[in-house]
Amino acid sequence: MIDMFVLLVVSSIVFISAAAIFVGYSRTLPDGPNQYGYAAAVAAGSMGLAYVVMALVNGISGADTDLFRFLGYTAMWTVIVLVVCSVAGVDRRLTLFLFAAVLGRLWITLGSWFVDGTLALVATLGTFAALGFGLYLLFGPFTRAAAALESERRLLFSKLKYLIVLGWVGLVATGIMAQGAGLADDFVGQLVVIYVEVILILGFGAIVVRSRTALSQTAAATVLLSIGTDRDRSRSRDGSGGSSGSGGSGGSGGSGGSSASGGPTDSGDSVERAEYAD
Repeated sequence: MIDMFVLLVVSSIVFISAAAIFVGYSRTLPDGPNQYGYAAAVAAGSMGLAYVVMALVNGISGADTDLFRFLGYTAMWTVIVLVVCSVAGVDRRLTLFLFAAVLGRLWITLGSWFVDGTLALVATLGTFAALGFGLYLLFGPFTRAAAALESERRLLFSKLKYLIVLGWVGLVATGIMAQGAGLADDFVGQLVVIYVEVILILGFGAIVVRSRTALSQTAAATVLLSIGTDRDRSRSRDGSGGSSGSGGSGGSGGSGGSSASGGPTDSGDSVERAEYAD
């Protein structure tokens, strides 16, 4: 039977190899779409690096490696959230909400393993609350936002959405089985977790790098690292342009010239105030 050290080493090789493959695929993509392929490589590479550190810690001291795994998770999920939010075309507010749900669930889960009694119960409830909030976001506001997109981009979001849900459910169930209920020893728990991680990361990368058309559409509309701010600015510009146009066409004589030269109008101000209020 293979021991824990060997399992961690093999896992690191798998994820680092996957990262190299995703980099190779990304180099075949045009500028713009290739940033999403490189993001998939970063997600896989983050977990590969985490497993390298975990193997070293386990081999040298045999100490607990959960912290390093969750640091790898943080980097991995950060990349996945950025990609999904860009593909779905959501704004900064929804992007930050999904970050809060994903990373909150992650670190609450880790914290719940080190407390007992009432605190453990509260942490467990917090984990499920964050999970429920994340599911609501993906199947509610995110799905509604994606419904207005091109069919290829909408299909890519749908694939990523269900893959994320599969990963969430798998990791949460494994954590409860191994850490909460004690139904599996450390080796079996690690093996099941790694299996879920492989499906999640390799599936994510494969779906992304093979969606060339959807990535081109996404790259034309947004920037990966903008965290939704570019989409917020785009909506603001669209609204400002519409109010300026109506002011220029509606005015006559001197007032029309003033509106065209950038002078404020009551109707333009009220439209802008309404947009910012929304």
